[in-house]
Amino acid sequence: MDRDDRLLAAEYALGVLPHAERQRFSARLEQEPDLRAEVDVWEGHFEPLTNEIEATPPPPAMYGLIEQRLFGASSTPATPKGLWSSIGFWRGLAFASLVAIAVMASLLFATLRPTDAPEGTYVANLSGETNLVQLVALYEASSGQLRLNRTKGEAAAERDFELWLIEGDNAPISLGVLPREAHASLQVPAALRAKMPGGVLAISDEPAGGSPTGQATGPVLAVGAISQI
Repeated sequence: MDRDDRLLAAEYALGVLPHAERQRFSARLEQEPDLRAEVDVWEGHFEPLTNEIEATPPPPAMYGLIEQRLFGASSTPATPKGLWSSIGFWRGLAFASLVAIAVMASLLFATLRPTDAPEGTYVANLSGETNLVQLVALYEASSGQLRLNRTKGEAAAERDFELWLIEGDNAPISLGVLPREAHASLQVPAALRAKMPGGVLAISDEPAGGSPTGQATGPVLAVGAISQI
């Protein structure tokens, strides 16, 4: 089995394939026993991990500080500098919620042969204080593709979820409105790809079509650090 099929099988088991690609892969599984067996192997690896590791959301007080300083009050422009001057502390608090997906993804690629393992692959696990929205993102630096698996939460009628990238002390940059499908993908613009490693992804609730101001106008629903696998 070639590298591409092994990687697809792993991503299928992890649940990060876009909906259309997942459907095509599912059709192949019915005709290719070897591919089905490869998926079974990955699912066997992941199943015990999901039973043993429980995600822990950040403390409520810290999440409120993130929302206030990252996107500002409703009538005040965002002033993220104070928050990101202590980004190491925040990442420490967010570590518990990242552990499960990071371990699973690390196992995924560690099992591949060294020559098969893709370089520049990153993962982020986004969650919030109330856990109303949860999303796993897998980013491939070589292609700029950001694969999304929203495991919980849907935008309300006449509203959209918008995805933001925060790099260091810089103001949030929109990566676009999240597709309505739970499994989807976005293409990160070439000018932003160098900012992805080590950055933070955030999801806000916005009017239909996305923020009209270029900054988040609704509440922050989920955040997560981007970590290399």
